[in-house]
Amino acid sequence: MKKNVIIGGIALLLFVIAAYATNQYSFSGAETSELPQPTAAITDDAVSESAAPAESIAPIETVSLEDSIDFTLTDLDGNEVNLKDLRGKSVYLNFWATWCKWCKKELPDINKINGLYKDKDLVVLAVSVGESQKQVSGFMQEHGYDLTTLVDPDKKVAQEYGVTALPVSIFIDKNGKIAHRKLGTMYEEELKKVIDGLLISS
Repeated sequence: MKKNVIIGGIALLLFVIAAYATNQYSFSGAETSELPQPTAAITDDAVSESAAPAESIAPIETVSLEDSIDFTLTDLDGNEVNLKDLRGKSVYLNFWATWCKWCKKELPDINKINGLYKDKDLVVLAVSVGESQKQVSGFMQEHGYDLTTLVDPDKKVAQEYGVTALPVSIFIDKNGKIAHRKLGTMYEEELKKVIDGLLISS
């Protein structure tokens, strides 16, 4: 009888330990999971849209800010725009494409922000990735956007900035340092918050 009680007690103890371990693993797994944010992936041979995890770099201390990468691209009127020439002003770079539905969702808000901040030392540059000037020009005219739009047909500038999915927003301060970067759609209120902080810190 005693032997049966002891065996039963051991079995019960083992069951409790196993249940506890299982619950701990499940909780840990749920705790570390990430919620995906819709983005559009850039590929060499084809364009695909997928759900990728959002990546956001919060504003960093001044001593640690990363240098922006200088480039020269052509706008829709055929004029060359050089990033270095804009030193002394804050710059908002938005990498996008006409086929990217998430980009198209945020463009109206970016266009509005451009109007609100055009007299506040902020330059908004919409950089179209992997598309022709004619294609992008038609899209902008169709939607009536008043944005300085640059074309990066060979994706060279996008690659230099590590852009592998769209849209990507990069905020550069007056000293040419990258202050904030985000992968994924940004709307008016979030844009205002980041830009206001950028202008104050600059």
